[in-house]
Amino acid sequence: MSQREGSPPPKEAMEGNGRIFISRQPICDAAEKVVGYELLFTQDHGTAGPGRPATLNASAKLIVHVFNNFGLHQVLGDRLAFLPVSSDALASDFLDLLPAERIVLEIQPGGISPPELIGISRKLRAKNFRFSLSGFSYGPQLQPLYELASYVSFDVGKETADSVLEDVKPVQHLPLKYIARNIQGYRQFHAVKGGPFALYQGACLGVPETFAMNRADPSTARVMQLFNLVLNDADIGVIEDAFKHDVALCYSLLCYINSVGFGLPYKVGSIRSAIMLLGHDFLWRWLSLLIFAGVDIHAAQRLLLNTALIRGRLTELLGQRTITQREAGHLFVVGIFSMLDTLLGIPMEQALSHLDLPDEVTVALLHRKGKYGPFLQLAVAFESNDLRGAERLCAVLGTELSTASSDHMAAIEWARQLG
Repeated sequence: MSQREGSPPPKEAMEGNGRIFISRQPICDAAEKVVGYELLFTQDHGTAGPGRPATLNASAKLIVHVFNNFGLHQVLGDRLAFLPVSSDALASDFLDLLPAERIVLEIQPGGISPPELIGISRKLRAKNFRFSLSGFSYGPQLQPLYELASYVSFDVGKETADSVLEDVKPVQHLPLKYIARNIQGYRQFHAVKGGPFALYQGACLGVPETFAMNRADPSTARVMQLFNLVLNDADIGVIEDAFKHDVALCYSLLCYINSVGFGLPYKVGSIRSAIMLLGHDFLWRWLSLLIFAGVDIHAAQRLLLNTALIRGRLTELLGQRTITQREAGHLFVVGIFSMLDTLLGIPMEQALSHLDLPDEVTVALLHRKGKYGPFLQLAVAFESNDLRGAERLCAVLGTELSTASSDHMAAIEWARQLG
């Protein structure tokens, strides 16, 4: 399914306000070493347990939360991600955004015919994705699907090791690894260990862990605007400017690009660099993902976001006269991310752990020190009408107070026009 040559994807129903929760459930080998995690999410922790996505919208939300909000390293470390996706998500372009070498796509039957599923799986296998089949009953028409798969999982609460061996007899020559799921206690674990299974999942092998974060979602209207800009091959400068209007969107972009990784020897710390690295083709896919996820902004966050926008624009303007364009981009990030802890409801250290930003940016955000620290301090001084502090900081930065004050007024006007 490609949305590149048409209108933007349809906007799904909005997710309710509140917090987001990602649950990771360990998958272990016979020695109880964790080799991967099945990733699930729920919107209302405690009222609805984590579940596997059954729709494109739900699959998009899971991917957005893992890669754009929490960060892959934060959730996985160096383990594999067993990522359940709906059948229609398998055919979507935004799977191209994922690091195939870290992902095992969990496929369940239903919603798509076997010949179509096999065709889609072949294309994804050519892109180095791996598959885990869950809930399938073998039939000759599915032989090509089993040949493409790397894993097959079984619910040992419903199937015995003997019945599993009978089920897989036609494909036992294939290099498949069998996963025993829903193991109820160590007695059952020892009973199934050493049989056909290579991997195991159950509460006795590791209690599922849940990561929580306040939602700080991009404006859907802004995402749609950017989608159209990218679709029409707008200039990078125009796209960069549109990104800078939305703090949460900048956060999602930098979190995603530093989470997935592009084999770079450095950390991406500016919006322009991230856009250039992604390019138009990947960028429109990423924006499609956000649209399908139905992201939106909290009304209660608007004041905080406005302050963050002013800080971002002011720090950028202050730096443009004395430092390089790349560093000015870093300053914008310092300004807009200076309130992430309040926006996300987590300590700044935790918020930044999802981003893997350049050290100078991190030092400024954590301690308001280093090369970029005085720029952020000056922005805060203007907010609090601390003119004495502003004068001192202007002297540190080698700029006149009147010039910095003009930059502050320009930043306020810039943010006002966005509002």
